[in-house]
Amino acid sequence: MSKVTLKVDLEFEELKKVISRLSEDEKEALFFELNPAWGKALEKMEKEAIREDEEGKTVNLEDI
Repeated sequence: MSKVTLKVDLEFEELKKVISRLSEDEKEALFFELNPAWGKALEKMEKEAIREDEEGKTVNLEDI
């Protein structure tokens, strides 16, 4: 995939309006594109939760 650089001149309020029109999936993708550390942290937490579930270290929701 080739890299494209795009310069857009928008006021912050205009940018917020454009972002508000995105679908929830698009907003989520944009968030993780702009904040890759959050994506890595979420992935790490997910792997840990799966591992703990496989090891039987979790509690069923019905038991809470």
